Amino acid sequence: MTLLDRYIVSAFARSFFFAMIAAAVIFVTIDLVEHLDKFVDAQVGFDLISRYYLLYIPFIVYLTIPVGVLLATLFTIGGFVYRNELTAMQASGVSLWRILVLLLLVVAPLAGGVWVLGENVVPRINFERKELYRVEVRKGKGSASSRQGRIYLQTSPTEFLKMESYDPKLRTGYQVQLQLVENGRVVTQINADSLSYREGLWTLLNAERTDFMDRSVSMNRIESLARPDFQFTPDDLIRVNIEPDEMSYKDIQSLINRLQAAGIRGARWSVDLAFKFAQPFATFIIVLFGVPFAAFRRRGGLVLGFGLSLLVCFVYFGFQQVGKILGYGGELSPFWAAWIGNIVFGFIGLALVWRAPK
Repeated sequence: MTLLDRYIVSAFARSFFFAMIAAAVIFVTIDLVEHLDKFVDAQVGFDLISRYYLLYIPFIVYLTIPVGVLLATLFTIGGFVYRNELTAMQASGVSLWRILVLLLLVVAPLAGGVWVLGENVVPRINFERKELYRVEVRKGKGSASSRQGRIYLQTSPTEFLKMESYDPKLRTGYQVQLQLVENGRVVTQINADSLSYREGLWTLLNAERTDFMDRSVSMNRIESLARPDFQFTPDDLIRVNIEPDEMSYKDIQSLINRLQAAGIRGARWSVDLAFKFAQPFATFIIVLFGVPFAAFRRRGGLVLGFGLSLLVCFVYFGFQQVGKILGYGGELSPFWAAWIGNIVFGFIGLALVWRAPK
């Protein structure tokens, strides 16, 4: 690595570091303003609040790495333009292409870090943070409390399950009702005292089956009824309130497979899964866009550059959020919902790279 390369990388690293610090301060401040009254009402101590926000930091880093890369790229290249350093580099034979490739190599570990955070750190830390808030602040039950309330599940396209309560320690649901529906009519209903999970198999215990025929009703007592076709697991039941940011790519994919096996569309989860995969690639797309965009700015100084940088960040985030909303509503496929921002900025970046003076 040449002396010039080290100078470019150090300038980028400084801008990226300050962008991430600013993002963390903004996120924590906004969240604290939003939840301060709840912390006061719950009379929680400073140590618990500090722990809550320490657990929040990895999620903030995961969310804002693409924006930090964008700001760092715009400020680094914009600073070179403002100080006429980019002109000097190009005059000495260092092309914009070379700077672009160098920054793409620099952000490659950041893209890997986004994936590692999203898979191995953020789900666990987010679950712990939200459990802390649910139990200590909201004074509610945790996701894995000793006994949960009523649970509803769709086990197949035509079969529906209800439990009045579920004990995660015993892996047993109580006061269970299972209904088979055809043509809008219940044709079979099974009421059981419990539904237990043993050795990888769900079993209804002390059950009564009622078959509703055209002109008669048939009732039978069943001591034990195994259901190997049930696709859900005990972990699914104790994590019924968990959100996508508390789950890894593998967890969401497994959930989608079980939903599809039960005949449930699960479009929202498919969109979240696609975003998990698209997030790391955003760092490359942003550098591809940011380098030529900043190189085109020849006037206006740092104030205009700062304003344009914020505008670009808002537009990028806007594309991401609009895509997610349209994906949740079914107007866009999960792929387009997750990638629309990256694709739009990628095409603009390629056009700018093509037109930029090399």
